[in-house]
Amino acid sequence: MARNTGLELLASLTGEERRLMLQRCHRTRYGTGAFVYHAGQKGDALHVITRGRVAAMAGGALGEPVMLSIMGAGEAFGEMALIDPDHIRTATIRALEPTDTLVLHQDDFDDLRAHQPAVSDVLIRVLVARVRRLTDQVNELVDLPAPVRIHRRLLALGELFEVIGTERPVPVSQNELASLAGARLRVTNKVLAESRDRGVLSTGRRRITVHDWAAVRRAARLRAPTAR
Repeated sequence: MARNTGLELLASLTGEERRLMLQRCHRTRYGTGAFVYHAGQKGDALHVITRGRVAAMAGGALGEPVMLSIMGAGEAFGEMALIDPDHIRTATIRALEPTDTLVLHQDDFDDLRAHQPAVSDVLIRVLVARVRRLTDQVNELVDLPAPVRIHRRLLALGELFEVIGTERPVPVSQNELASLAGARLRVTNKVLAESRDRGVLSTGRRRITVHDWAAVRRAARLRAPTAR
């Protein structure tokens, strides 16, 4: 498998267009637990993750923030800042581990687009990925019961953290998994307890360790990937 460099979003650009765009970006590094930005701040830049993983969170004024998504290398966030000059961030982004991003500010993007119109394709790719993800989430909420959604999110997290086929833990809490699956915490705890009783997984503080990924895939109603 080819290593994800985080620059796949630039694949549609020519070598010169890519070079010019990277010249306008600056690299930013965040330590574990660092905040990239907070909800309510004015947005002024797009971030492309080149290393590490971040969580998007919302709420939290009266309790623990709700985790909306977790993103890794090759994914982008903050794209609305390139579209709306008055955009206010609607989510808080926090690094879950040492994370590097390429940052492209709105002024630089506008200037690039004026001279290299093809760079607009990068923003289109980011928006398409966002719409696809949201559509999939809505379809799952409508069509699938909570236990299936919970196992699908656990499987997706296993892929994101590259632990499928191993017994390395998925570093999320049961509450965070519930948020990501759009399920009540009580239901999520019950589903995980049943899987724990069957020996499929074990849970600990901010971690879920899967011992039988094939069983998780079956509970998610997904077929095993075909060999290539």
